[in-house]
Amino acid sequence: MSTGGDADAIRPGAVPGPRGAELPLPPAAVPGGPHDGDIADGLEEAYWSVYDGAASKATVGQVLARLPRIVRQIGRLAWSADRTATVAVVILQLASAAMMAFGLMASVAVLRELFAEGPTPDRVRAAIPQLLVVVGFLSARALLEAGVAVAQARVTPKIRTALECEFLNLTAHVRLEVVDDADWHDEAYRANDRGLFYARQIVGQVVSLAAALLGLVGTAGVLGILHPALLPLLLLSVLPVGAAAVRTARARFHSFKRWNTLQRRVRVFSWLLLERDAAAELRSDTAQGALLEEHHRLTTRIAEEDTRLGVSSAGLTLAGRAVGGIGTGITYAALGAMLVAGWLPLAAGAGAVLAIQAAQSTLTRLVDVSHMVYEHAMWVDDLLAFQERCRALQPRRSGLPAPETVKAITLTDVSFTYPGKETPALNGISMTLHAGQTVAFVGVNGSGKSTCARLLAGLYQPRDGGTVRWDGVDVLDMDAESLQARVGCVLQDPVRFPFSALANLTVSRGTLTEADPQRALDAARASGAEQVIAGLPGRWEALLSKRFRGGQELSAGQWAKVAVARGLYKNAPVLLLDEPTASMDPRAEHAVYEAVLRDNPHPDQITVLISHRLASVVACDRIFVFDAGRITESGTHQELMGLDGEYASMFTLQAAGYRAEAEETA
Repeated sequence: MSTGGDADAIRPGAVPGPRGAELPLPPAAVPGGPHDGDIADGLEEAYWSVYDGAASKATVGQVLARLPRIVRQIGRLAWSADRTATVAVVILQLASAAMMAFGLMASVAVLRELFAEGPTPDRVRAAIPQLLVVVGFLSARALLEAGVAVAQARVTPKIRTALECEFLNLTAHVRLEVVDDADWHDEAYRANDRGLFYARQIVGQVVSLAAALLGLVGTAGVLGILHPALLPLLLLSVLPVGAAAVRTARARFHSFKRWNTLQRRVRVFSWLLLERDAAAELRSDTAQGALLEEHHRLTTRIAEEDTRLGVSSAGLTLAGRAVGGIGTGITYAALGAMLVAGWLPLAAGAGAVLAIQAAQSTLTRLVDVSHMVYEHAMWVDDLLAFQERCRALQPRRSGLPAPETVKAITLTDVSFTYPGKETPALNGISMTLHAGQTVAFVGVNGSGKSTCARLLAGLYQPRDGGTVRWDGVDVLDMDAESLQARVGCVLQDPVRFPFSALANLTVSRGTLTEADPQRALDAARASGAEQVIAGLPGRWEALLSKRFRGGQELSAGQWAKVAVARGLYKNAPVLLLDEPTASMDPRAEHAVYEAVLRDNPHPDQITVLISHRLASVVACDRIFVFDAGRITESGTHQELMGLDGEYASMFTLQAAGYRAEAEETA
């Protein structure tokens, strides 16, 4: 019986996994595909659904208790955005509510004339002046409401713009290690996806809430003037309607929670079916049928949910009206008794009926808007709290400005561990880089090369000890953004900005409106991007994105050349090249290294090259070999080959591969 690992039999139903582990066969049903469970249940804790349905869980007392604070908060946002428009909204809304109350009183006066004694033509003629007063009040109210809409249209976009600009400004500048935090990412996407969305709507909702509340108060005031005993009758008639409205609103919010979760999944599948980046693989895998099947299943569920909500709402509305009808019947009976007893004139009784009907409609609207404002305000609170957190996570904006040129960068016993990780990415790193020097970081993936480069660039701070000094000055004593402005970074997977070809270079200087034509041309020539840009329609003005009309598509290798040109255009005292030529052909890669490593027009620049292709680092002044967060070897290529250590082993292995390939080709 064999005991060797390679000869061990693999049990049926299992396949070899990493480090000798066995991976069982997958289930027959595809995870994430059709199943009998409720999809919404599995997604209820996603970041976008944290507060969905919150209003349906709160008591009426909790909703009412929180509304004043919400109104004050939105009022402060509106006041800071446009004071004049905010004051106009408040004054015009109060005036509109007053016009409604005056209109009701004028309507009572019309009824009084119509119900007076005398011939009908005389009564109608006598009511005309009061009728004109009613028309005047209604017209004034219409004008005032138009004024409210105009003022609201002025202030709402300003609030939206201010919040969105501040949100993006804060998130774009938080320290890089913060972006590596998954919890921060969840909060950021939640604030962007939901907080900003509802911040755009809540001003109008608060205005509607105020209008409904003022209308209800005005109606109650009219009834109090007609006869104080009518106020209890108002409660008797509107409370059943209000209770039915609360139940209906809560059912709608519960349904929205289920519907919204399903709808978001539908959007994911719709995006995959439409997105250009997924188009080729979607077709090569012939996966359209699977996605369309899932899309149809989810949309069917949404339709069923819509039907269920409609039937449920109809039942609740019927029950509410039935109970409300009983309350209204009691109210009208009480009104009749008051008329018979002579407590109330007939015209006042008719006016009370109008007021009570208006109050019922207003209360229903008040309940609906209150629930929306309560729930949406939670998202706005979440947005504002996130922004406050981001303010505490900004880079240093005080201290010394980073120098325009640097003679030496020294790392002393630097250690760094990523948030949420136990194993340090760097452990006791020390090195000194000098102006005019070209150095290389080599090693296996995860050995700490890129982390060390980002510490050099000021993107990370030594979290676990050690110092990084520029010409003897600790980077922690420098303004962080000025330090980052002194470093040009070229990454393996560069950002493909949807700008013109020229703007894709000048963006490295933090501007799209100013460009140095000669510097841009020199950078493009050195990186090999000159031929790429020359072949584009419009050349420098060509838009580099196929998502827009007239946009151009570049290959990965062409984008790499543009990215190198971007780094060279920045003309920074430190240039970091993190696998920039991985997607280039050998001829283009050789040209880039010739330009950057040998023909660099900036003799005082410190150039750091991170590469797995060791043939490209042979000419570097110094090579640092990383392993498990430590520097295990350093020296020139000849010195490291003489050590016969890890570098020599990797270089020999790669060289042997190249020779074998050449022999096979020959």
